[in-house]
Amino acid sequence: MKDQELSSLPNDKYKKFFEKFEEINFLPVAEWKKPHLLGYFCFKYKKCYNIEYSWKFNNPSPAKCFEVWQISALCAKLSTNPQIVKDYIDWTFNNLIPKTKRRFTSISFITKDESVNPYKMNILFSPKKTTINRTDLLPSEYISVFNDLGIKVNDYGDLAFLNKPPISANLQQAFDKLVQLGFNLDSLNKII
Repeated sequence: MKDQELSSLPNDKYKKFFEKFEEINFLPVAEWKKPHLLGYFCFKYKKCYNIEYSWKFNNPSPAKCFEVWQISALCAKLSTNPQIVKDYIDWTFNNLIPKTKRRFTSISFITKDESVNPYKMNILFSPKKTTINRTDLLPSEYISVFNDLGIKVNDYGDLAFLNKPPISANLQQAFDKLVQLGFNLDSLNKII
């Protein structure tokens, strides 16, 4: 009898499902599917709590598991546009979680109406700002992309300046990473 290696994964279907999580590192957000959104949620969870998200494994098929059901519920309440769902996940981790006194142990906290409705009313359906000022501060995730290269950026004006040709290979990689994070490079042409 062979010794079998213990695994936290219940079957090969989950292993293949979890392998899709890595695609968020190179796949444009517009092409994300539910596994990618869940992978992004797990990434943000780990970054926030410094531990892996604990899956329920309540079904042998990942397509029918609790977490996929929750992300489907979120898409039904919010949008099927992956950029909107990603932005909502970011907003949740940046605005709601820091105000809580306990660690959430289930993805269901992001699907509750008490979380989704304020986002829809105050962010998603609020009048959109049509222009970006050069002095508008960048989100920290964008700043860190350039900090990793030793380049100091603070605002959209800094980015617009760096986006002028000629662009070095390292700088191009940084801008590619911004696009992967959901940044629209065309917005730099509209800066006032």
